[in-house]
Amino acid sequence: MRETLRTRLGWLHGWFGYGAGLVLTCIFATGSVAVFNMEITRWMQPELRLTAPVQPGAPALDAAAHLVAAGQARGVSAFIALPSARSPTLDVLHYNGHEFVGARLDPATGAVIPARITAGGGLFYNFHHTLFLGPQVGTIIVNIAGMILLVAIISGVVIHLHALVPDIILLRLSTARLRAWLDAHLLMGVLFLPFMVMMAYTGVLVKADMIVPVTPRPAARSVQVPAPPPAPMPEMARVQLAPLLAQARASLAGQEPGFILFAPQRVSIFAGDASSAFLTRDHADFSLPEGRPLPVDTTATPIARTMQLMHGLHYARFAPPGLRWLYFLSGLCGTAVMASGLVLFVMKRRRHAGHRWAYRLADGLNVTVIAGLPAAMLAFLAGNRLVPASLTGREDWETGIFFTVWALCASHALFNTLRGQAHHAWRAQLGLVGLLGTSLPVIDLLCCPAAFHALPGLHMAVDGLGSGAAIMALYARHRLGRRGA
Repeated sequence: MRETLRTRLGWLHGWFGYGAGLVLTCIFATGSVAVFNMEITRWMQPELRLTAPVQPGAPALDAAAHLVAAGQARGVSAFIALPSARSPTLDVLHYNGHEFVGARLDPATGAVIPARITAGGGLFYNFHHTLFLGPQVGTIIVNIAGMILLVAIISGVVIHLHALVPDIILLRLSTARLRAWLDAHLLMGVLFLPFMVMMAYTGVLVKADMIVPVTPRPAARSVQVPAPPPAPMPEMARVQLAPLLAQARASLAGQEPGFILFAPQRVSIFAGDASSAFLTRDHADFSLPEGRPLPVDTTATPIARTMQLMHGLHYARFAPPGLRWLYFLSGLCGTAVMASGLVLFVMKRRRHAGHRWAYRLADGLNVTVIAGLPAAMLAFLAGNRLVPASLTGREDWETGIFFTVWALCASHALFNTLRGQAHHAWRAQLGLVGLLGTSLPVIDLLCCPAAFHALPGLHMAVDGLGSGAAIMALYARHRLGRRGA
């Protein structure tokens, strides 16, 4: 009975894990990088050379309010993002369907900084949450993949529980390739099991309403009333935000204000996401145009507080730099668990089924996800430096570079693997990752030397991660050639 259970769980772990693993590898890879989404955006806007945040002055807040009003007159709904340690500029942002883009202002003077428009780290963040398939369909697919990950983790623990300790202690990385891949998969899976469970569980929970929407109880009477046209908001251009910001800071109980939203009759100042591990939406409201405080109920139920903690743990916006790096490294190791599982799935079944077209297709998908995705991510970063800074719609060009390179990698991988040349596909695309990663610091230094010297830590971190990806890819390519896989 026990062996039958393990056999059935092995089938579940393998087939369900592979199908979801293709998506989960992309989710974990982009999610790991998205931990530094704001830092990547700063790197991709080298014209921004502010090193430390300062409290925005009254002229800067007034200038931002005028930009919001001007956008509202054009039908663009924007908000003000206040300076923070991770983003020291005063921003007027709007949502373009995928990313938040807009003007960056100097918080001391209110002058608009002529920074290039970019998709920034928001591309990785949005891909992690929606796969760029839209907030409805994409989020549902990601949630389903997260639930399958929890099932795969439970089944994997049950399958390997009887020999888990010996497999981890022996760690036979120099023996047969199948055994080495399995031991590495088990080691990383066990070491980072709590992190993967936490991210999968919180990720599913914070978007659970997309899978199981709450149906509101119908009202007793339903009266059809035509919706009023949106009210104009000329008051926002006249309101003095500086005193309101001081009042909001006092009423938010130690939480630092993060962003300012405008409505037809009021302005709301929300607490910043980095205020605590509880990702609240506490806010202070003021009437327009006189700026009179409005009553706000910020009392949260235990369930609401629990959900705020789940949001905070998953998004990690409260995390200091050290904890953020730990999230990043844990996410990369979680990505390695998914990627090694994809390789193991094909290796184990090819031993029994031979080189059937289905496994050749699986090989091509593995190359696309494991090697093609990093190549596209590095091409996206390099494209930010190569696309002209003044080009109209350049954020769409950057996004197009990412998906075009990834599509070309997918076509190349499938073309070679379906012809039985998976070895060539792996070597070529790992070489491409090596080329793009090693060239990234050179392109950065040649195109933006002033920004490199103004923020050396930021540029060395981003360029260093690109070089690190290149070193690992070139080492894997060398090992692949030597072992003749």
